[in-house]
Amino acid sequence: MAEPTSSKIIAGHKLRRLRSSLKLTQAKMAAELGISASYLNLLENNARPVTVPILFRLGRTYDFDLRDFAEDDSARLIAMLTEVFADQALEDVTMSRRDIRLLSDQHPNAAAALISLHRSYDLMRDAAHKGEQKDENVRSPRPIERVREFLETSGNYFTELEEAASNCLNDVRPSPGTKLYQLIGHLEQRYSITTRIMPQDVMGNILREFDRHRSQLLLSESLKEPQRLFQIASQIGLLGYRDVIDSIVTRAKCDDEDTETLLRIALSGYFAGSVMMPYSAFRKAVQTTRHDLDALSSRFTANFEQVCHRLTTLSRPDERGIPFFFLRVDEAGYISKRLSAGGMEFARHGGGCGRWIPHQVFRNPGQISVQAASLEEGQQLLTIARTSMAPRTQPAHYGTPIYAVALGCDLKFAKDICYADMFVNLKTPALTPIGLGCQVCERQNCQHRGSPPRGHKLRFDITRRHSGLFDSSS
Repeated sequence: MAEPTSSKIIAGHKLRRLRSSLKLTQAKMAAELGISASYLNLLENNARPVTVPILFRLGRTYDFDLRDFAEDDSARLIAMLTEVFADQALEDVTMSRRDIRLLSDQHPNAAAALISLHRSYDLMRDAAHKGEQKDENVRSPRPIERVREFLETSGNYFTELEEAASNCLNDVRPSPGTKLYQLIGHLEQRYSITTRIMPQDVMGNILREFDRHRSQLLLSESLKEPQRLFQIASQIGLLGYRDVIDSIVTRAKCDDEDTETLLRIALSGYFAGSVMMPYSAFRKAVQTTRHDLDALSSRFTANFEQVCHRLTTLSRPDERGIPFFFLRVDEAGYISKRLSAGGMEFARHGGGCGRWIPHQVFRNPGQISVQAASLEEGQQLLTIARTSMAPRTQPAHYGTPIYAVALGCDLKFAKDICYADMFVNLKTPALTPIGLGCQVCERQNCQHRGSPPRGHKLRFDITRRHSGLFDSSS
């Protein structure tokens, strides 16, 4: 069991949720914990911190994972609040980092309500710009955000899909050749689906298409072997393990058809990753190689992005891996994939931080870069990043899409990662100060700043020339 990182934990909402799931009254839970009902009420309302002794009493009394309860999720709340106050609609409201921290720590329910209210406003504003109406669905988050929230809430781990992938691999008949040919054979023998590799000019921008009427799975020739493996395994998941995926979708309580469809796509991708990189074998290789991403790619016939994605799913209670966050960003700084974990929360609209290494790896395509960094709230992060080429489906003169894929975690895990050996023996490693984005970052004297923080005004002085245009903001 992991020891809590702090002697005081503000987690009233988690305590209340646990009590509700156990269907206990405050009086009943208080009696089982050996504390007064009034004290439990203070804990649930964050008027008192959940101390380490109380935390261990909870762990001994109830059957749940203490690490999940002890994990500090204040970073996420602070990041989301920072974005709310960075909105142009609130540009006349000045909230310092200290103010936001106090709101998050002392009034988390009010903070959550404010975030929910801003989300509704954001959706109404988008609808107004499009000339649409937004009434009964105004509270529903966008499909991508809703699916991401569900994955993060679930720890990006699904026991049912891991078991389904294991069953699938047991059913695949051993045969000469690579795993790709074995899965192609399994798809044909079990489901009577033939696989065809089609010319790119026929497929256009489609990478995979399932032709149900002709019982064919069409794959673009632009896909490389790991990507073909992934697409075939995804299709097997959608065909052979639909009931497993359905049960998870039902649990997610999706608000609309788009969210449900997107979640099915995400879950079929999770299944594919589990087939390509079976949990126990992959975790053992991860430990043996100390997270050598290139070695893992070669061993499991997976590309860099697939390996990074799989590393975020190692949350099996008895075989946990490092809690990694994941990010994919393009050359323009647009984040197309993100998964928060390990105390890292990404801003949705704050833009990228030019100091952070995912935005710098484009200078050295194909090379793995490593960075130790610190956020404004004090979290110390280790980030591993490298560029990744997407399959090109358009004319050559358009260019091939290139992304920066980043994997990161708390710096305390550096000793278990081969790329971080340079930081392990240093008492005070050189940390790069980063932020979630210029508009929500209050760091001063930053040459990488692209815009002033919200609520700050520019002060120009004819007698001085700063190295950055926005260094003179106040």
